[in-house]
Amino acid sequence: MEINIKRVHVGAAIEKRRIELGISKSELGRRIGVTQQHVNRILDRETMETSRLVKVSEALDYNFFSLFCPVPQQISAHLAAVSLQGNAHNIIGEAELASQLSKERAEVESQKEAIKLLREQIQNLNMQITHLESHLGDKERIIKLLEERK
Repeated sequence: MEINIKRVHVGAAIEKRRIELGISKSELGRRIGVTQQHVNRILDRETMETSRLVKVSEALDYNFFSLFCPVPQQISAHLAAVSLQGNAHNIIGEAELASQLSKERAEVESQKEAIKLLREQIQNLNMQITHLESHLGDKERIIKLLEERK
């Protein structure tokens, strides 16, 4: 039986994620309930107790356990590539998929905001049309009165 388990330097992986998030060592320590000095020791260590790794995973919003062996994805990368790029031959991983989905969501939000602004502009233009129609009616009545006086 072949088990696909990788050797991982847990401390280095934690340090990489901490830097990605821009979190200080003291902040990480606060999140997991240890001092900054203890965080330094954690980052130097190749291994860690499971319960501590769970806390760190929660604190850094990252599943460090997935580094040891692949975790089956909920979304097929093949289908995600087709739906996002229209090309089934794209190589797309979890991070890339999350990045693309985030971009798509931002684009949708941007378009919603543009639609909202356009609706407001349409409403303002409709009010201007109503106002101009009223002025045009006033103008026609004035012209009619002037013609009657002649």
